[in-house]
Amino acid sequence: MKIKLVAIGMLLFGSNFFGYGQLKGKVFLDQNKNGIKESKEKGVENAVVSDGYHVVRTDEQGNFELPGWEKQRFVTIYPNGSFNPEKRFVPITSKLKSYDFPVQTKKQKEEVNFVQISDTETFEYGDWVDNLKKYIKVHKPDFVVHTGDICYKAGMEWHADNLTEKELGVPIYYCLGNHDLVKGDYGEQFFEEKFGPAWYAVEEGNTLFVITPMMGGDFPPGFNHEDIGGWLQNLLKAYDKEQPKIFFNHDLLTDGESFVFKKNDNESIVLEDYNLKSWLYGHWHINMVKTHGKSGVVSYSTATLAKGGIDHSPSSFRAIKVDKEGNTKSQLIWSHLEREIQIVSPQKNELTLNNQGEIEVSVNVYDSGSVVDSVRYSIWGKEGFNWESSRDTSKWNEMVKTSDWNWRAKVTPTAEKDLLLVVDAYLRSGEVLHRKETFSLEDRKDRGTPKDKWSNLAGNKEHHPVVDSKQQAPYTMEWTANVGSNIYMSSPVIKDNYVLTAGFDDSNAENCFIVCWDVGAGRELWRYKTKNGVKNQMVIAQDKVIATDMIGHTYAIDIASGKLVWDTDLKYNRAPGFITGLVTDGKIVYTGFSESLSAIEVNTGRVLWQNKAWKGGEGTTPTMTIADDVLLASRHWGAIYAHDRFTGELLWSRNDDGLRFRDGVLSYKDKYLWVAEQDKLHQLDLKTGKTVYSFITGMQHTGTSAPIVLQDRVIISGSHPGVASFDLKTGKKQWEFQVDPALFYTPSYFSDQQQSLETTPILVGDNLIFGAMDGKVYVVNADTGSLVWKTALGAPLITSAAISADGFFICDFAGNIYFFKTS
Repeated sequence: MKIKLVAIGMLLFGSNFFGYGQLKGKVFLDQNKNGIKESKEKGVENAVVSDGYHVVRTDEQGNFELPGWEKQRFVTIYPNGSFNPEKRFVPITSKLKSYDFPVQTKKQKEEVNFVQISDTETFEYGDWVDNLKKYIKVHKPDFVVHTGDICYKAGMEWHADNLTEKELGVPIYYCLGNHDLVKGDYGEQFFEEKFGPAWYAVEEGNTLFVITPMMGGDFPPGFNHEDIGGWLQNLLKAYDKEQPKIFFNHDLLTDGESFVFKKNDNESIVLEDYNLKSWLYGHWHINMVKTHGKSGVVSYSTATLAKGGIDHSPSSFRAIKVDKEGNTKSQLIWSHLEREIQIVSPQKNELTLNNQGEIEVSVNVYDSGSVVDSVRYSIWGKEGFNWESSRDTSKWNEMVKTSDWNWRAKVTPTAEKDLLLVVDAYLRSGEVLHRKETFSLEDRKDRGTPKDKWSNLAGNKEHHPVVDSKQQAPYTMEWTANVGSNIYMSSPVIKDNYVLTAGFDDSNAENCFIVCWDVGAGRELWRYKTKNGVKNQMVIAQDKVIATDMIGHTYAIDIASGKLVWDTDLKYNRAPGFITGLVTDGKIVYTGFSESLSAIEVNTGRVLWQNKAWKGGEGTTPTMTIADDVLLASRHWGAIYAHDRFTGELLWSRNDDGLRFRDGVLSYKDKYLWVAEQDKLHQLDLKTGKTVYSFITGMQHTGTSAPIVLQDRVIISGSHPGVASFDLKTGKKQWEFQVDPALFYTPSYFSDQQQSLETTPILVGDNLIFGAMDGKVYVVNADTGSLVWKTALGAPLITSAAISADGFFICDFAGNIYFFKTS
């Protein structure tokens, strides 16, 4: 057996075999766990060992020989499903004569669970570390993979001390990211000192998991495509071609259908030919799932659990289940959330019966470290909830999970009007979250046939968020419903008796729906399943709701029937996913990003023009704005772009004076453009893009919000610490209203208890209406900045309100839509 392996090595690698000394060793079952091969301890046959280029299997005595190669640094054993090595690698030195690996047996699994984290980019401890440790302790995954950008020497030192198998209780495998290639004899040298080899494989269950390095970064690596390609060829020959394989890298190999690694001009490896099932990556700081066409390979991009994503993806990590065939299902876990629970229906001691005359109970509950296994509830009348009545188990019923954050139940009421709701949420950690709410029942009153219209973000294509009507606080929640997944920036839109929003599913891209309800009673009228999630603003035009999903499919759906009118594929085909808000003038809808930025005829779906002036860039969350004959579009870390909206001609762009790093929505008012960026407000000339006026606000403006420009003042919301009013002439702050710290983080790189808004406040009469990342809805007096009314929903709000004649609609991240009625 040993002779056969050596012969294969000579055949495959020619002169390399003769130019470098052989690397010999043994893999053995360490029964007494002393790390030394005893005479009675047996060798392990067919264990896989590598020198970073060659990959061989041990003979029946557990012996192996590797030819060695010019860049050899480690001898590495690749764990399999039946044993764990006590050490995964041994540095190669001239003094060491035998590279021996003691192993311990373990039970072979058919199904595997693991956790992916990515792009932590830190040198300091954060709450996310405790979230991760708790999750691992409770759910016991088989291992953790960090898909790179540990970040610089300080970051790698910190992770090597704090995120280890000893600290976490399970193995953790690190990928090499672009910011992990640092100054040294070669880029990955420091990474190797802290974590060992930068490419290797692990077998768990029936699946082979392959760790691959980023091919470039801040400093040149010591390896090249020939090296990694040769190693991959040898690796794939060492394992069954049909064995399921899952690859990890800091970046996505391809946006296309076929996963091809190019070794050189003449040799390429088509990975799906070797049963590649999934590709997991980071780098972009985004959450996204995509199935790559006919190959069937599923790619998972995971943002960072330590901070907000570049495209404002929430701070998160990913838990993945792998079945015996290597097929994957994932669940994103939102970080920084500890024992969060909020009864959202009934609310503020009142509950309006739903359209079937039922009591509708709804609870938002979440914990980053533990899945919520069940939620039960009981409703009590005059008998009360006391020492004696609490023993009546018949009063308790199970709630139904409607999203990863929301649970619901419907109850037929009795004659009693004054009631008590008791809720217990059971976490897998063994914790129980207990809440109570007293409430009075109110009969539903007929709202008539509303004729409301809210077709764009802020109600108009210019995104001037002012409504010329008055509403009176306090507000009463009339109804609530759930889309069945999370809601991101898809602020509700209204047409007559219809209100609509959309959900997304960055776990598996399965629960992705546009949903329509009757505005009066919250009765679901229809839902349409999209190919991927809709994460930003939909619009209404010509009796159609129009939306674009993460992979660039644009849908026009008849609002009355829920039937698809047309579906235009923008050929987006790129990472990051599409997350920009749409805008319409009623005849043309503008959608897409970068090369796919398009003007589409509403009635037909015909593309009128597509952008040719600029390309590339990160995903950008600002909704596009129409200003007269100009379309304003954006590229994150790029610029503002002004196009002739009828021809697509680029008129001007701005990437200076902080405008390159802008997340805010542009508002068009009084023939000028207004936008906040970082810490400054700009007034821009529409025709030239030149700055007419600007001032420093003293706030942070990396949230996706539009300013409210009034006659003598401007009201601006920020990613920290809330909302403020400024004198328009002097820039002097008149008042500031601070919200509470965010429940989790969405603005890019936010991680330090910032008090954030990602929404545009709407001025209705004298009051501002807005939701915040702290999970609360606020009504604030626009003249004084004083609080008029608020309510807690227990989940971040990333949507702006849609105003109706007698109240407003708003959505939370838990997937709930609410109608709050004015007094």
